[in-house]
Amino acid sequence: MTTRDSMENFLREINEKMEIAKKELDETNRNGFNVDNEYSTAQLALEEAEAEIERMRISANAQQKEQLHRLHLQVSRLLNDMYLDENDLNEYS
Repeated sequence: MTTRDSMENFLREINEKMEIAKKELDETNRNGFNVDNEYSTAQLALEEAEAEIERMRISANAQQKEQLHRLHLQVSRLLNDMYLDENDLNEYS
């Protein structure tokens, strides 16, 4: 079972990654869809976060699995937004 402290630290880490990605997504949208290195790095961090969530679910109890599932949905939604924006950019480049 995952300890409460490790779960809290994990959730904090993933939320920080999501905040960075949101900032990059907002900045990219404001600046006319200019994807830069920071955007790509944030996108990669979210992809890694999805894998980390799956690994964490293995040792989680039922309540933690529910938290991780909700977190996974948030990460996936944000990552999809980033993919869609990047595809829009490539289409109009």
